[in-house]
Amino acid sequence: MADAAHNPHDLTLIISNILLFFGVGGVIVPLLQRLRISPVVAYLLCGVVIGPYGLAAFTNDYPWLTNITIKDTNTVHVLGELGIITLMFMIGLELSLERLKQLRRFIFGLGSAQILVTGLIIFFIATLFDNSLEAAILLGASFALSSTAIVMKLLEERHLTNRPVGILCFSILIMQDLAVVPILVLAGSFTGSADDNIPLALLSSLGIGLCTVLIIMLLGKRILKPLLHSVSVARNAEWLVAFIVFTTIACAAITAAAGLSLALGAFLAGLLIAETEFKHEVEVIVSPLKGLLLGIFFLSVGMMINVEAILRTPLLLALSIIGIFALKSGIIFPLCLSFKVPPRQAAKVSVYLAQPGEFALLILGIAIADNLMPAQHSQFFLSVTALSMMFTPLLFKCAPLAANLAGLVFKTAKPVQEDAPEPGERIVIIAGFGRVGKLLGDALAEQKIAYIGFDNNAEQVQKLNNEGYRVIYGDARKPELWHLLYTDNVIAAVITLDDHTATHAVLKSVHAEWPMLPVIVRARDTLDMAMLYDMGAKHVVAETLELILSVARLVMHQAKTEDRVIEKTLKKLRDKNLLTNS
Repeated sequence: MADAAHNPHDLTLIISNILLFFGVGGVIVPLLQRLRISPVVAYLLCGVVIGPYGLAAFTNDYPWLTNITIKDTNTVHVLGELGIITLMFMIGLELSLERLKQLRRFIFGLGSAQILVTGLIIFFIATLFDNSLEAAILLGASFALSSTAIVMKLLEERHLTNRPVGILCFSILIMQDLAVVPILVLAGSFTGSADDNIPLALLSSLGIGLCTVLIIMLLGKRILKPLLHSVSVARNAEWLVAFIVFTTIACAAITAAAGLSLALGAFLAGLLIAETEFKHEVEVIVSPLKGLLLGIFFLSVGMMINVEAILRTPLLLALSIIGIFALKSGIIFPLCLSFKVPPRQAAKVSVYLAQPGEFALLILGIAIADNLMPAQHSQFFLSVTALSMMFTPLLFKCAPLAANLAGLVFKTAKPVQEDAPEPGERIVIIAGFGRVGKLLGDALAEQKIAYIGFDNNAEQVQKLNNEGYRVIYGDARKPELWHLLYTDNVIAAVITLDDHTATHAVLKSVHAEWPMLPVIVRARDTLDMAMLYDMGAKHVVAETLELILSVARLVMHQAKTEDRVIEKTLKKLRDKNLLTNS
């Protein structure tokens, strides 16, 4: 009976917390964004205010504050972990196995060097301040890692994830995520939870981790694609969402069981799906969820910031944060240069990765739980980590200054377009890849003009891919899909859908977003040509009209009419037809 009596209260508390999460994410953060405050900073500030060291500390005196604060942060930490899982899944989705092979020099070379050098230097500094050997090792290992969640989110906001500086940051962060495994084994040896033979335990954990990754990748490549096709053929979006969530959590659970991080499993799941034609459709589905869950993670970090502790030692905290930023930047910059990274990019990467990250919070939590360092010191280092993460958006604003300084010192000219991708081929987007889209793809391929098409028929997409066409699975009516495909290299969009209503909706959406983009629209007949032109189409091609004009061109050629006269006549006929139907 006692348990039953508590249930209504527990349920009310859960509903209150959920309402608070959505209130922060849906109301407070957007309002702060209007004041030009970064969403990351907004979530962190909200976490400070509603957390156990903020207003929640006054709930005993003011019980009504219980409804707008969170004292027990366990639920928030769980949801925050889901946010990191979702982020890593999306990162994996944006990559490919081929891309990872290309980046192996930066992942295993530069990433490993950064962790080892940074960890050793911080370890030696920590020993100078009377920390125990175990505490100094854990501080060096944890502060060597950066915040994957915050850095990737800020890079995404600035559209830098697929540019050289974003790719370099990502390469180092992936290696840092992999390094968590041996670091946790090391922490376990200090607490007595690991084997006495530490080198053997490290080798064993790394071997198990490597085997786990290989098994997931090999089995995933054989099983995932056929299963995805069977789900998508049902044309039920809910089934596809459920399957993606199942795959991601299953991979995360497998890596966690092997002693690896949940985030690594989610990354592998994204990497597997990136090898299929469903990549962009899945990205559109998952993207809104990622932002919300990641926001809750930032909220949980804000809740760890003890305002009272900051006020006790503000100068020491400020010097420590500046010191960790300067130290890590000073280490990463020359390491990047040694790997032939251009000075301006090296300067930006060194600034972007200068903060400690979420894994430092995890490792320091272990140190607190097992009394590996005094509670006062642990709380101080937790405050340094959380505040460093909070000031990272400000750090990002200093990156252009660092790049300019590096450019002056190393006498490198500023690029015309900072961090722009290498000049690429011209690209045409084709919405709808049926009979007409396929013919257009053939014509573009003949002229060596790159294109990417999409269609919402999974079987058709698979068949086209097998035939060598560059087509992905997706619904043209989703603006998010266009955003994923659009780059500065897109020279035109072609809409060849059979559905008359869908054609109008897609044209309106594309023209509203990119009014200068030339859009060519296929129409079945001449009846709605004027309407499509009014909606923003640059050219409208009616199949029946073009068939008649093609016959007319052949007849005039047979009559030895000059080409100039033929084209003039055909243009007059097109214009006349347009006026007649308008």
